[in-house]
Amino acid sequence: MTLMERERELRRIDELLARARSGEGATLLVEGTAGIGKTALVAAARDRAARQGVTSLTARGGELEQDLAFAIVRQLFEPRLRGMPAGTREELLSGAAGLAAPVFGVASAGPDAGAVGAVVHGLYWLCSNLADRGPLLLAIDDAHWCDAASLRFVSHLARRVAELPVLLVLAARPALPGWTDPVDRALSGVRPENVRLGPLSERAVGVLVRQVLSADAEEEFCRACTRATAGNPLLLSEALIGLRADGVRPVAAEAHRIDALRPETLTRAVLTRLARLGPDAVGLARCVAVLGPAAELRRIAALAGLGLGQAANLVDTLVHDGLITAGPPIEFAHPLVRGTVYGDTAESLRAVAHKQAARMLAADAVPSERLVPHLLAAAPDSDPWVVGELHAAAADALTRGAPELAAACLERALVEPPKPGLRAELLTRLGGALGMLNRTDEAADALRAALDLTPDPDRRIEITMDLGRLMVMTGRGHQALELFEGARRSSAARAGGVPRRILVSVAWGRLTAMEPPTDWMRQLDAVASRLDGTNDDDRMALALLAFGGATTGDRPSAEVARLATAAGAAPLPPEPWILINLVSAALAIADHLPPALDLLDRGLETARRLGDITSFAYLSVLRSHTALYAGRLLDAEADAWAALRLAEGKPQDAPIAAAVLVDALVDRGDLPGAQRILTEQGIDGDQPLSMLIAHFVHTARGRLRLHQNRPRDALADLLPCGAGLVAAGCVNPGFAAWRCPAALAHLALGETSAARKLVDEELALARAFGAPRALSAALRTAAHIEGGREGIKLLQEAVTLLDGSPAELEHAQALVDYGSAVRRTGRRADAQEPLRRGLDLATRCGARALAQRANDELVGAGARPRRAALTGPAALTASELRVARMAAAGSTNREIAQALFVARRTVEIHLTSTYRKLDITSRQALREAIDHITEPPASTPG
Repeated sequence: MTLMERERELRRIDELLARARSGEGATLLVEGTAGIGKTALVAAARDRAARQGVTSLTARGGELEQDLAFAIVRQLFEPRLRGMPAGTREELLSGAAGLAAPVFGVASAGPDAGAVGAVVHGLYWLCSNLADRGPLLLAIDDAHWCDAASLRFVSHLARRVAELPVLLVLAARPALPGWTDPVDRALSGVRPENVRLGPLSERAVGVLVRQVLSADAEEEFCRACTRATAGNPLLLSEALIGLRADGVRPVAAEAHRIDALRPETLTRAVLTRLARLGPDAVGLARCVAVLGPAAELRRIAALAGLGLGQAANLVDTLVHDGLITAGPPIEFAHPLVRGTVYGDTAESLRAVAHKQAARMLAADAVPSERLVPHLLAAAPDSDPWVVGELHAAAADALTRGAPELAAACLERALVEPPKPGLRAELLTRLGGALGMLNRTDEAADALRAALDLTPDPDRRIEITMDLGRLMVMTGRGHQALELFEGARRSSAARAGGVPRRILVSVAWGRLTAMEPPTDWMRQLDAVASRLDGTNDDDRMALALLAFGGATTGDRPSAEVARLATAAGAAPLPPEPWILINLVSAALAIADHLPPALDLLDRGLETARRLGDITSFAYLSVLRSHTALYAGRLLDAEADAWAALRLAEGKPQDAPIAAAVLVDALVDRGDLPGAQRILTEQGIDGDQPLSMLIAHFVHTARGRLRLHQNRPRDALADLLPCGAGLVAAGCVNPGFAAWRCPAALAHLALGETSAARKLVDEELALARAFGAPRALSAALRTAAHIEGGREGIKLLQEAVTLLDGSPAELEHAQALVDYGSAVRRTGRRADAQEPLRRGLDLATRCGARALAQRANDELVGAGARPRRAALTGPAALTASELRVARMAAAGSTNREIAQALFVARRTVEIHLTSTYRKLDITSRQALREAIDHITEPPASTPG
């Protein structure tokens, strides 16, 4: 039927295609009721894309295909990949795109495959690589039936499509009241272009009536057609076919015949047409409805119990009547027709047919996954074969990064039900799959049920550990601790005592529950002499001891560094994130900053290789914090921006990422930028101290308030935070430096005794631990309170303490404070040398405010410091400098984008801006320019 009254929508599609051709992608959501013409509009979009030189990749959701992992993704990309030479296909699936290769069966799932985020990251890069060859239209019709795994890719792509030459078109029915629409959920946080298709006008209905029935159709008859069908093109088409078959003349006298053809009678009309073709045709149509995408003539005939020739004749009849298409595959002309035929069959008969279809497909040796839609629809029957196939399909789905399908298979297998000996195993696997989906309560229920069914003590401990880890990862540290303690008690009487893994888990649980570390460290100390770091449990124990010692200050910094070095020395374990967190933090607190940064870099590289965006973002937060300790403010800011961008859509991750960025911007001297981050991220109010590193938010905000000359507000952040940390036994200044800024806030309010009390505590703790950076900060704060000769002595100690230290920003602050104090005594010549050194270090760190202060002090001391550059490299943002350094080192734009989890266009924009600011035109010139960058770039987001 002719596409009518869609001119406005087609113009918008043309505009968006033109934008895609220019490199600016978009997401278009086409919404409308069933039969309103969404499919026709998508087809028109493909035609227009072809005329504009845009390649179309298309897919269509289906009710049965909702239960296939990445079904829509494979429809989109498989035909394109299959038609390419092997070498081209390998090129498209190289780099990060290779993480998606198992989805298409062109590579086996390796040991690192299956991470939920990794697969969609790989699919994004496959899409990007295809778009490099020319702009793309990705069109998904009936997206409301899109499988969950594919919707994750749609969600991921929609958030990044603006930077690709890609138009993503989703056609879907609008959500029903009270129903959570999967498409809306996938596009949460995205603002797609939106087209809502309305009904045809009376004029358009008249045109179509005259095209189908007679050019002489009378107006009253046409108006009756409009009323009856509400202007719905599909309903109108079905009505006109029926009227023509019945020989109804389109005249006013027959208009009453139309009023009976209301939308709700479409089902009856389809079934009436089908019944006219005979019972064999009805039976065959029902088999087509059951088989869905697997509907081949041979299978249809077998399921219907017909001969091949008879089935072929009936298919031809149904095609001629417009109910199905000739294929392949053989399918219904419209999903509504399929739904009508499928729904007309009794549920019990459908269940039997689906079971027969599954057996038939299994005999054809199709993958277990292809049996899933039929097995899910079959009636439970205690069939071990069904359980086995579902179990296999679940395992396959997990290797493809589709835990949604795995969970569905396992839940259905448990209903079958399985033999008693297998039930606990299925429940355990179900708990793991549900945990990957963040359905944590259901996951916990499954694991607890598995525990109840598991008699073997060793296996019970394994399941308990899994359940405990789930509790930890969801912030329920106290529940995790109860589980770990239960496992410890259960194993206490065993030969050989409590396994080290359980001791480690108990300590970890107590740490996450914010219990004082001294308690659990005592238990680990009992086995410390037997820890050699040769296995993961030993290394985790060493890491916990190092981190505990670093937070409490109960061990000297040299001992903390020794433990941390031993824990981080061997190759990283398969899931290294917790170990990296503990070890890098301990090393940084002990002022072993280069090895801490090196370990974080190894972790980031592992996260890149695995496509693990969540871990990359978290490690970027840790690296930013560690880079701040080292005074590498440009790196700290770039890492923090990266973490914050990757936390978009994850409100639980954004506050910590924002906090480290605020810290970096404060040290860079960008107070307005730091305040803007607090406001935009909604962390300007109360934040609970729910986990140890949540103090980042409080201390960062307190430091900003202090620099904003809001000392009372600073204390409102710093003092409760400090009380919480002290209650948790985390008193070491190197872990959380809240006392010094709080002391300066007290001092600003004239509360000298309160300030001195805090600084005395800080000095005593810092001297006992022995790490120079924290001790220097305490000495500087004490000097600020004491003033005079005593203050200069304290500052001189801080400067001497930091000679040769990797904590360059703290060294710069000590030098500038010392030089300023000396200048104020009238010893201008003596002040110049520390001020010059402080200026050089501050400039190298990117601490603009401190560099300006050093510059002013030098002028006051009678020196003539060099003028800071205001153009060229000084204009680069932190993100631009990071990209420029990678490009100068030889990385391609694609490699840079994949390494930083950004779009290639973002890299191109950064490099274009860098070339303009540096007035260069080549990478060779970039290498030369980068080698000579000494001035701090601007602190604006890239």
